[in-house]
Amino acid sequence: MPALDLHSMLLQASELAATKNASLDAACRRVADAERALAAARTEQEVLAGSARSVNELVVALQQQIQRSPGTNSQTQASLAEEPGGGDPPSARAAVRRAVRELLLERKEATTKEITQHIQRVLPNVNTKNTSPELTRLVQQGLLVRPRAGVYRLGGEWAVAERR
Repeated sequence: MPALDLHSMLLQASELAATKNASLDAACRRVADAERALAAARTEQEVLAGSARSVNELVVALQQQIQRSPGTNSQTQASLAEEPGGGDPPSARAAVRRAVRELLLERKEATTKEITQHIQRVLPNVNTKNTSPELTRLVQQGLLVRPRAGVYRLGGEWAVAERR
């Protein structure tokens, strides 16, 4: 092959290599930008989760204070009972009930272990050793159903409210 042809091929290959390297560099920059954005989003998520937990704890504390306040009328009491069939004093039990309902609104069903792990994540200050008895109580109240041993899904008023 003549040297002129080889020189022309070298020039074309060099141009192609430069184009491919520039494309690779651009892709690497986009990956780095995406990783920074993901890290920022995860940090924001952690901050918001902590903030949500704090606000939920504040709501429970205020509800408890209202319950203990003299002159709290039945209309106020009714507005505090968020769960169907509610009326239990706002407490860790009510927070657990809300957490269970929220999880099962997101998922069709969950195991006792998954529910316990969810409660540990969203209510880190709540003792989860009573999760099973609370789930049994919710089944007895008809708010949950147990399609299989150790598996729960929404039932009764909770299931009806979810379909709306």
